[in-house]
Amino acid sequence: MAVNYSNNEHLNSLLLVLEDHTSWFHALVQHVFYPKDVRLSAPLEKPTSFAQWLLKASDGGAMPPEIIEKLTALHSDLFMLSDALLQISSEANKNPPIEAFQKFITIYEEFLFYIRRMEMDIVLDGIGYDAFTGLRSKKLVYTDINRELQRLARQGKSFCVAMVRIDDFDSIKSNANESESDGYIKLIAELIKLSIRSFDDAYYMGEAEFILSLKQAEISGGISALERLRTELEKQDIKMANNSKQLLSMSCCIAAPVECDDANELVKNLRLDLNSSKDKITDTVLEYHELSPLQRYVQDGKN
Repeated sequence: MAVNYSNNEHLNSLLLVLEDHTSWFHALVQHVFYPKDVRLSAPLEKPTSFAQWLLKASDGGAMPPEIIEKLTALHSDLFMLSDALLQISSEANKNPPIEAFQKFITIYEEFLFYIRRMEMDIVLDGIGYDAFTGLRSKKLVYTDINRELQRLARQGKSFCVAMVRIDDFDSIKSNANESESDGYIKLIAELIKLSIRSFDDAYYMGEAEFILSLKQAEISGGISALERLRTELEKQDIKMANNSKQLLSMSCCIAAPVECDDANELVKNLRLDLNSSKDKITDTVLEYHELSPLQRYVQDGKN
């Protein structure tokens, strides 16, 4: 879906959002950590440029709802965490805990990252999302994951990559019409959106296969996200077409990449693990920390 208003106008609006939020960030840090040295008659004001961009982007469907939802969630989290920092600073008259500040920094960096990435998406091809599922486009998955690997090498910020696949999808397609099988895929896509955080990424790879990039997460946090996803699916209690006893299920494989990993090899090994396990057990979560086969194992397998 192409952006249907001037790219120059859109990019200029995003540049203003970046500038405003960078200035606001510096002022916020001063208010939180050096409140006695900040001599302003008026309280710290939140920037309004994003709200103005959002109004324009939403007008007449100028931007796909997936982008709007993603950025709106990040922006809401950003302001919520900034309010919490200011409240701690004013009420306790001391600096907030480092954990609270790091959480805010994570959201702030991801918000700016998504704004910049959206600029690049628009310049390259008009959009970075898959129209069928509303998830991020598969043609960008390797670029995005390699960018996270570079950030891991520079800043030591860990992340996880997971593959999710609907079990026995070939059988599903043979026993269901196209609308029903497409509906299963769209359902999993929606549940993925519910299960990941505002700054995580998810991609539809085709053939009922999804990739999740879970940022700022150790392997235990990544597994928790996959368990949330499976719990959400279990709540749906979806019985398969022409088989009232079989429930829709999925299997997952998750990895915690290391600096020397390559995105293509990482995805390839995740897929190999799922392929090697699909005839043994379904509805599983596979986990490994590196690409060595000796470090891979099945966790919490269910039938």
